[in-house]
Amino acid sequence: MQMPIIYEPKGRAREYSYLACNLYEGCVHGCKYCYVPDILRRERSDFHLSVKPRTNILREISKDLAKIKDTYKRVLLCFTCDPYPPAKYEKGLTRQALELFRRHNVPFQILTKGGTRACRDFDLYGSDDAFATTLTYTLDDGKSLEIEPGAAIPSDRIMAIRIAKERGITTWVSLEPVIDPGESLRLIEETHDFVDLYKIGKLNHIPNSIDWRKFGSEAIDLCRKYKVPFYIKADLAAYLGGIDFTNTETRLI
Repeated sequence: MQMPIIYEPKGRAREYSYLACNLYEGCVHGCKYCYVPDILRRERSDFHLSVKPRTNILREISKDLAKIKDTYKRVLLCFTCDPYPPAKYEKGLTRQALELFRRHNVPFQILTKGGTRACRDFDLYGSDDAFATTLTYTLDDGKSLEIEPGAAIPSDRIMAIRIAKERGITTWVSLEPVIDPGESLRLIEETHDFVDLYKIGKLNHIPNSIDWRKFGSEAIDLCRKYKVPFYIKADLAAYLGGIDFTNTETRLI
């Protein structure tokens, strides 16, 4: 039996969304910390070499959307790829997918490192949809290119979030993986005026000596200072025993 294209994530991914959909195979961002090739049992060099649409993706999405029509669960695009790869790969597929979501009255949330490439589809967002970006490493565009060579530079991702907010779209930022805690805190400082929620995690899969309790406590304090809702992911929350905080739920409308 064929697995549904719109599926229920498990593990860490479920903290981001109860439903998800991956439009493409492969991702040319080439992030050094990427865990997806391991999960999919793909060679890293092959996975990051090119991007192609999944077989019959729009037809299958339409079938699945009909089954969940009028759901109150937002569907996240995407976990194992990016919905806004460079233009030579994208070719309007993501817009066609979002039009299907609108037609079936199913809410969606975009999570991308594609930056302002995503802005062309902002006209399709309704009041129940959301736009998000991952801010991983630094505000320094040059440093970002060292570790996320194919992704949009941080300033471009931040611009996309700002434009979305100006358009009245609900916004959130994924602060994960946290490679430099100081830089992640600085990203909150620089973006809090136009971000509706921070989802804050840690660095997994890579050995490190970061004081996660200190980082988590400081991130919570910053969010409270600026009165911005937040969600502390379970991996980071495990270090925060005795620190009082309340996560904000945004997986449902």
